[in-house]
Amino acid sequence: MQTFGLLVLIHLLYDFHWQGPFIAEFKARSWFLLGAHALTWALCIMAGLALIGAPLPLWKLAFLFVTHFGIDAWKARYTKLSALGAALWIDQSAHLVTLLAISF
Repeated sequence: MQTFGLLVLIHLLYDFHWQGPFIAEFKARSWFLLGAHALTWALCIMAGLALIGAPLPLWKLAFLFVTHFGIDAWKARYTKLSALGAALWIDQSAHLVTLLAISF
């Protein structure tokens, strides 16, 4: 469970703080920027795993990249799902599920 907690912390820091305003705004308009964001996010998660000495199989990096790219691409399309930000809640829940999947 400590692994999951660390990965959630890294996710929240990267997805809400470290990605920067340029990527946050334009990743929805550019497949390249979305891919760069998904890859750097996945690498940060892998760095967190390395920090605690967890195994780093290549499939985890690929899984993290593909799922993050897909989830964020979906969110970019449905950001106006509701005024309350339902897309954000769905997006973040999906990210947490992916982190949970690689935590064990």
